[in-house]
Amino acid sequence: MFQSGGSVSFYPLFTAEDIGLRKDVTVEHAIKVFLYIGEAIASRWVQMPKGILLLQAVPDDPQSGAIYLYDRERQIFYFACFDQGRDDSLSVEEFEQLVTEYDLVSWTANPALLPAFNEPARA
Repeated sequence: MFQSGGSVSFYPLFTAEDIGLRKDVTVEHAIKVFLYIGEAIASRWVQMPKGILLLQAVPDDPQSGAIYLYDRERQIFYFACFDQGRDDSLSVEEFEQLVTEYDLVSWTANPALLPAFNEPARA
């Protein structure tokens, strides 16, 4: 099946603890701190019981989005990287297309399939 950005990889960036958060942090607070560190906003937010998919963007720049996935159980933030496409200058419309095209909601529903800090997972 053709995928516009080639294959997608999810790269673990850091844990909630790595950015100074306690193990009992709420999901909302973890995302708020993540966005604060990136000086960004969440243009889109898809929440599932085990994961959250975000389009993080620079305020007032609709073409600056990047896709991140937060594993709620392991408290790991991941960056979604497309090997044949842009992954850090996405619009809301492109995010919505990629979510459907790559079935990113499935990864969000089951982030345990993604690596902790080993080799990148390929979708």
